Amino acid sequence: MNDQWFQVIGVAGPQLTVQTDVAGLPAQDRNNLVYVPLYSAIFRLEDGQSRQKDEIDGIYLQMRPGSDIPSSAALLRGLLNVSHRAAGDFTIVSPAELLAEQRRTQRIFEMVMVAIASISLLVGGIGIMNIMLASVMERTREIGIRRAIGAKRRDVIRQFLIETTIISLAGGVVGVIVGVALSQLIGYLAGWSTIVTTSSIVLAFVVSVTIGLVFGLYPAVRAARLDPVKALHYE
Repeated sequence: MNDQWFQVIGVAGPQLTVQTDVAGLPAQDRNNLVYVPLYSAIFRLEDGQSRQKDEIDGIYLQMRPGSDIPSSAALLRGLLNVSHRAAGDFTIVSPAELLAEQRRTQRIFEMVMVAIASISLLVGGIGIMNIMLASVMERTREIGIRRAIGAKRRDVIRQFLIETTIISLAGGVVGVIVGVALSQLIGYLAGWSTIVTTSSIVLAFVVSVTIGLVFGLYPAVRAARLDPVKALHYE
C-alpha cells in the first residue's frame, strides 16, 4: 500500500454495503476498506514531503468491556471540538447510541402500528355489530317463532354468537390471505425479507374470534330479550 509493505493480520467478513447516509454513517462500500494502526497510517502512509499531509478518514476505538460508551463518546466529542475549534468537521458514530436510537424508533413504530390495528379492529367490530343488529331486525318474526316453540334465550344468544363467529373467521381467513400476499409482494418489489410465522396466523384467528364474540354479544342479547308475542306480530 502506497509502496509500503504490511503484514496481513486477518480478513474481515462480508459486511452490508451502505448506499446512502444512514444515522451518521457515510455512504461507502465497507468490503473494500483496509484497517491499519493509527501510527502506521501517520508515519508510513505519508504523501509527499509533509508527513502529515494525508487526512485520516476515520479512527476506530475499541472500548474495554463494561465501559460507559455514551459517556466516553460525549467526552471524545468534547475533546475533538476543542482541538478542532468547534469546526464541526467530524462525526462520532457510537454503535450503542445507534442501537438505542434504533430501539426508540422501533418502539414508536410498534406503537403506531398497534394504534392503527386497534382502530381497524374497532371499526371492524362496529361493522359486525351493525350487521347483526340489522339481521336481528329482519329476523324478528323468526326469533318470535323460535321462542314460541320452546327455544330459550340462551339458544337465541348461541345462534347469533355462532353467526358472528363465522363472519369473523371468514374475515380472518381473507385477512391472512391478503396479508401473506401483500408481504410477498412487498418483499419482491422492495427487496426486503418478510417472514410470516405460524404464531402470527394463529393470533390473527384468535383476535378475529374474540372480536366477533365481543361485538356480537350485544345483538345476540338484544335478540334474546325480544318479547315472543310482539315478535310474532312484527311486520
